[in-house]
Amino acid sequence: MSTAARVANLASACAAVLVVAALGARPAAADEGENALSVGLAFAGFSIPEHDGDGGALTIEYERGLSDAFWLRATSTGGVYRGGDQDGTSYTSNAVIGLTYVIDVLRYVPYLHAGVGAIALRGDSFDYEMHPLAEIGIGLDILARRGLSYGFFGRAGTFLDESSFITVGLRLTWRWGFF
Repeated sequence: MSTAARVANLASACAAVLVVAALGARPAAADEGENALSVGLAFAGFSIPEHDGDGGALTIEYERGLSDAFWLRATSTGGVYRGGDQDGTSYTSNAVIGLTYVIDVLRYVPYLHAGVGAIALRGDSFDYEMHPLAEIGIGLDILARRGLSYGFFGRAGTFLDESSFITVGLRLTWRWGFF
């Protein structure tokens, strides 16, 4: 089993735990119209038929509060990988749009999200490929103050075939427009 598959299994298990926690959580107290901009660094991995790789990624996210609990989310991620079963370097870039469900707003803010988008892959040992991407994720933000938080995230995506894409990392978030 590749590293990407192991991390994807771990992310799925963590998502299941957060879903169970969400069933008993009270509604979030975030403000409608609040904005958030996040920058993250992550371990990343991908697996497509006959190719895989592990490496690092940079993520940029924008979120806007739609209600107390739901946020519209747009993410862009770029990654660089060393070959797993092939020689050379591989690259990915993706864009995803979706919804985030904030479980609670205290100092610790767990969240779940899901989205759809596209991913482009290019490698030294394979040509440019583009695939649709369905993504689920979990995370935890820790509020340093009302306008700044930090935390970790995990995301698992699939190209709706035998392929997978994962990221697990840390993020820093700036928030505004909450009054």
